[in-house]
Amino acid sequence: MEIYNETAKTKTGELRVTRSIGALLVKMTQPFSALTNETVTIFLERANGDNTELMTDMPLSALIAASTAGSPAVFEDAAGLTALCEICEEGGIALMENESIKIKMDGLKAAVTYQLNGIEYPSTANTVVSLDRKTILTEESQRRFDVTDAELMLIEGVDEILEMNVAFANGTTCKYIPEELKILSRDFDPVKVITIGVTPSTAYDLTGLVTFPLIAVLNVDIKKKVTGAVKLYLKNDKKQF
Repeated sequence: MEIYNETAKTKTGELRVTRSIGALLVKMTQPFSALTNETVTIFLERANGDNTELMTDMPLSALIAASTAGSPAVFEDAAGLTALCEICEEGGIALMENESIKIKMDGLKAAVTYQLNGIEYPSTANTVVSLDRKTILTEESQRRFDVTDAELMLIEGVDEILEMNVAFANGTTCKYIPEELKILSRDFDPVKVITIGVTPSTAYDLTGLVTFPLIAVLNVDIKKKVTGAVKLYLKNDKKQF
């Protein structure tokens, strides 16, 4: 089901979906590496007014990276990028009468065509995929974050990190430096981009982002330089509504 397909726009406006979709097919006439200021907001509008937020002004690059981590990759060809982004991992989002899924994208490039399709599934669920953002400001040298509700973390600005201490549920704490985080990201998900064409190829990195799984992780304690910010994008696929 096509939701949006436009060129020469810098924002989509609010898009209303009344069918129980579980994923978004995202297509655009540019590669992943060209994503800059594009953001996406998704929430569920409930009949009782108790709306559920999935993500707010989240970089589109983070949504795509989180959705394709450890699963089918981002596909690119001469026409641009295609990615399947799940917003409900157990089927389509259950919607009652007068309820809808609201989607909005901002920061679009006028020269690029953006397309969104909603993917329907034969079953529905009451859990959604959400993304949350945590920022360590440039002047901050250390922050600790509780990540017990998250299953995956994307790191933007990994080279600003001096070390990251990860506390696991079994009582163990492990320390990682940027070089190790990059290798672990590639080991966790070795094929992040598949380029289709005359000479097919694959890539093990998504520009600007490092992936770190958070299974059985309680918290992360990050020590960093004071020359730039570090942003963390946390994926939770068990948020109930």
